[in-house]
Amino acid sequence: MAVVLSLGVSACSGSEDASDAAVDAAQADPAETSGENGALAGTPTLADGPDVCFKAITKHLGADTKVSEITSFFSTGSEIDSSDSRPQGQMTICTVEYQSPDDPRKLVSTRLDLASGEFSPPQPIEITVMGNAAEFNLEDYLVPLSQINASGLASVMEAQKSKLGDVYSRYAWLGVRLSAPDAFNDKHTLRLDVEGRLASNDIKESGYASVSLDGRTITADHLTP
Repeated sequence: MAVVLSLGVSACSGSEDASDAAVDAAQADPAETSGENGALAGTPTLADGPDVCFKAITKHLGADTKVSEITSFFSTGSEIDSSDSRPQGQMTICTVEYQSPDDPRKLVSTRLDLASGEFSPPQPIEITVMGNAAEFNLEDYLVPLSQINASGLASVMEAQKSKLGDVYSRYAWLGVRLSAPDAFNDKHTLRLDVEGRLASNDIKESGYASVSLDGRTITADHLTP
């Protein structure tokens, strides 16, 4: 069964169209800036660890909270994306979809305000089911934050340096996400998004890898063309 989670506009979990739209939204989301080079004072960066958004969410919601999806994106910098004036590695988006504490049958979402460092009030998410809606069980699409080890992704990212360096003249990690089960995967997975300039022709290209929840094992590798 495939599930579509929507907030304002529909976005199909696991679809490449939805993923591309999320990346575009991250790159087109100019935060209010202060300081030099468009840097937002106090904004988290990838240098704080690939789990920087996950840690903020856990601190805000608690480790026992069950979540469906987490999305964090980071600037790739102007050397890779000429339209991106923010410093490479600066966080641009940190959001989470999680089980409503008021009604366990429902999802809500919240987003980190990068200017204030505070999370927004929870917003309801309309769940649309493709298939037999009567058989849908939200628990099948949730995982406790305590079972996610996004910090383990640091070693996975480090291990890809040689491979990515052979394909890209320069690259940067664009996204660190938690993906919910979908038509292609029956389990939650972590996801790493990369963007770079191809060494062969300087064309901008992107890719991703799915990683087990312990942050150790790549389960699907699409980092390079």
